[in-house]
Amino acid sequence: MYDTTQLLQKAKLRIDEAAAVLDVHQNTVRRWVDEGKLDGIRTAGGHRRVRTESVLKYL
Repeated sequence: MYDTTQLLQKAKLRIDEAAAVLDVHQNTVRRWVDEGKLDGIRTAGGHRRVRTESVLKYL
């Protein structure tokens, strides 16, 4: 469904994209961001984004 090669070229990933790359559930990505295991930010609209460089550490 997702082309991980293209996703990993992005600077920031949506929660669903990060979950697909890491092969975990979206709630797991949210929890990891909350726990500081992944570097995440919130957009002005309140949506979460995960920095791709922090995802690469788990691959």
